[in-house]
Amino acid sequence: MEIVRVALSNFLNYASAHVEFESGVNMVVGENASGKTNIVDGVLFASIGRSSRHTKDKELINWNSKNGAQITLKIQKKFSSHIIDIVIDSAGTKHVSIDDLPIKRIGELMGVLNVVFFSPSELALISGAPSDRRRFLNISLSQQSRPYFYALQNYNKLLVQRNNILKKYNASDNIKDLLQLTDPGLSHEASIIIKERAKFIKKLALVSKEKHNILTGNKEDLDISYETCDLSFDNLEKSFGEALSNSFARDIHTEYTNVGPHRDDLKISANSTDLRRFGSQGQQRSAVLSMKLAEIELFKKRTQETPILILDDVLSELDEFRRRALLSSISGIQTLITCTEPSKEAEDPYALFKVHNCSISKYDSFYTV
Repeated sequence: MEIVRVALSNFLNYASAHVEFESGVNMVVGENASGKTNIVDGVLFASIGRSSRHTKDKELINWNSKNGAQITLKIQKKFSSHIIDIVIDSAGTKHVSIDDLPIKRIGELMGVLNVVFFSPSELALISGAPSDRRRFLNISLSQQSRPYFYALQNYNKLLVQRNNILKKYNASDNIKDLLQLTDPGLSHEASIIIKERAKFIKKLALVSKEKHNILTGNKEDLDISYETCDLSFDNLEKSFGEALSNSFARDIHTEYTNVGPHRDDLKISANSTDLRRFGSQGQQRSAVLSMKLAEIELFKKRTQETPILILDDVLSELDEFRRRALLSSISGIQTLITCTEPSKEAEDPYALFKVHNCSISKYDSFYTV
């Protein structure tokens, strides 16, 4: 899978921009706050329908624009090519088309363009709250599996309904009957989510361990495990229903659903040290990179397509050994790297782009430093 071109119109600081990326490494160089991250944010938005930094789509519209913003990408897969076109109107509502056909559900966008994204803020995958680790799982799995995405959507809707029942009818004698409106569906969707997560994490742990050995020169042994409620995987749906029943008294007391995928976490350790609590920034950064590189391999095995790798202002955060190890690990992957100056550790030629004064220009040939 490769991005052939990206066109932005009134998107963030770009009134108009057009970029044609190359197959291998593409370095987008510019000063801080020049807008280089906005280029890759447009790519991410076309992949998952959301920005890495802005919570509201309306915030993506250039402040000079009265007609909204537009992002258009052409991508090439092994056996097909596609045009993704997203218009954000002046009210902040996005309208997505794939190959000139409007989609009705954002789930139809998932898997058209697969992206693995890493920026310094992704350290929250290790150091942040459990919700940050669940976000990683949800974004990756939603791109790989539309059934997972739809199960997640349905689960979240049912969870909101269940929590509303717990708050509004907390003292009602028939609250158990009311919860039967949500609990069977919640158990069904939860079983899909938990099963997919467990399979994904088992594979991720194995590949991450290999990648981490490379990035750390075999100095650290990385372990990743899934933390969920105590369930029988022989019959997940029934087991989760029982877990809801066992948590009933606690749920009544807290007016909140205390078990389920919305409470799950990942345990991430290096040399038996829990990196979530005790890892240094260097250890956490290496672990995240290992997980992202492993994620690429899982994408390739599951979809038979290589995802796009985005490294946003990451190289400056790594020491020379890790930069070289990282750059040697991305051979054959279309990679978009944003940085303030070209990397000196790149072993292979790369395409070089310069961002300046809200415009982006490409140098005529490949460069090595």
